Amino acid sequence: MDSQQIAAHLMQNSCRMFKGRTCHPEPEAIRKIVLLERSALLPNYFAAQAEGTHAEVIDHLHQVLSEQIHRASYQTCLKTGTDESRGIARAKATAFVERLPLLQDMLYEDVMETLQGDPAATGPDEVILTYPGIFALGVYRAAHVLVELDVPLLPRMMTEYAHRLTGVDLHPGATIGRSIMIDHGTGIVVGETAVVGNHVKIYQGVTLGALYFPKDEQGMMLREVKRHPTVEDYVILYSNSTVLGGETLIGHHSVIGSNTWVTRSVPPYSKVTYETESVVRTKEAH
Repeated sequence: MDSQQIAAHLMQNSCRMFKGRTCHPEPEAIRKIVLLERSALLPNYFAAQAEGTHAEVIDHLHQVLSEQIHRASYQTCLKTGTDESRGIARAKATAFVERLPLLQDMLYEDVMETLQGDPAATGPDEVILTYPGIFALGVYRAAHVLVELDVPLLPRMMTEYAHRLTGVDLHPGATIGRSIMIDHGTGIVVGETAVVGNHVKIYQGVTLGALYFPKDEQGMMLREVKRHPTVEDYVILYSNSTVLGGETLIGHHSVIGSNTWVTRSVPPYSKVTYETESVVRTKEAH
């Protein structure tokens, strides 16, 4: 086969295997949405990433987001699209832009929580410009708004973009409260149905995951069930702790120690630790 025949075969086979979807959000546009949103929320830090006035940045965000919502929501994208489908996408983009003041307030609270919780932080500038947890939370919060607006695919692509950059994997379907501190961040996983309260501190390597995957009578996996734990307010999850199960609840003001494995609920004000013995042997001086 020549290159044209191979190309035709691959295109036909791809459409057959993946149900013919010819429309999806564009990866480059995901990056643009994230940068535009960040410039909109923090123009004094990231204005150089976008051209034009602050209002023009927001208008550009609305334009790019509207197109990507349309691409995410329809199996086939015509160049013009129908007035109805594009109108729905524009309305959802408008609803997102109207949430920007709320997203800015939440970002401020996350920065302040991190500044107050990490003695290594020298000020808001360092937290905003260098902390991967702040970046990951910002992208998650924007993506979660799109989940609430019933936008498919696009929110997950956004949080996976942040995941690749930071090592922090926050599913956009998770419910994460306000004033969150993510310190160091690498290796954190928060699953789709997890619920995290306010003023929660999460260190590197923490997993809020599923204990098992329930199935129906035909053996098909049930997707619309709570599989991930609930973490109440003022909980601290130290490095490499793992909390599993949709029925597992971590009571408020509890501390989950490093390297622990938790699969059942703990009451408020609990302290969970992993006990092991470290043995230090030294050579005697001669």
